Amino acid sequence: MGDIQKALEDLKAGKPVFIYDADGREEETDIVFASSMVTHDSIRFMRQNAGGLICTSVSDQVAEKIGLPFLVDVFKTAQAMHPVLRNTLPDTLPYDTKSAFSLTINHRKTYTGITDRDRALTISEFGNLVRDVDQGISENPLKSFTKGFRLPGHVFLLRTSKELLKDRNGHTELSTAICLMAELPPTATICEMMGPDGNALSKEDARKFAESRGFIFLMGHEVQEVWNTWSK
Repeated sequence: MGDIQKALEDLKAGKPVFIYDADGREEETDIVFASSMVTHDSIRFMRQNAGGLICTSVSDQVAEKIGLPFLVDVFKTAQAMHPVLRNTLPDTLPYDTKSAFSLTINHRKTYTGITDRDRALTISEFGNLVRDVDQGISENPLKSFTKGFRLPGHVFLLRTSKELLKDRNGHTELSTAICLMAELPPTATICEMMGPDGNALSKEDARKFAESRGFIFLMGHEVQEVWNTWSK
């Protein structure tokens, strides 16, 4: 519990937490920041020390209120008009049963959308929107979203499964759950750690990297165990 408590404190302070999902799954460690605390330094840290795809999660409940679809559902709807989308659904994933990808966005005040500052702006403003929607402050979540963001963009949104850490135990769910336990908006920004050989950085090397810099390294099952108690 000590490591989890320190992880929650670090997230609230704008620091990263490292989460390894599980042996036999992706077997990857993601660097995790609370989206509401993301700055351009956070983006640079992930870009320089992780190397995977920088994505931003959103809880299923908030996504539903905004109207953010799973990308596979968009593709299904567009199949009749665009035949290239037929028979391409991610139903052969070797480690999961579904894809968490939703839309890709840029904030309307960004320029290209890809710079550290642009992505930080998009993510932090999305974090503010998620907070407002989650707390019932936003009277029209869809209008607020379309007013603030355009798509496609350079920030990849990931929508969690309906019940966190029950049907799916990916980084999308693990990172969102830990933000909720930290009493932060239910959105995390994550990036997979890649090794010098181009493959996922090993669990052992990821742990050494995190601990040598004073950051918390968590196993997915540790997050899930605390979540099971916290969420009751």
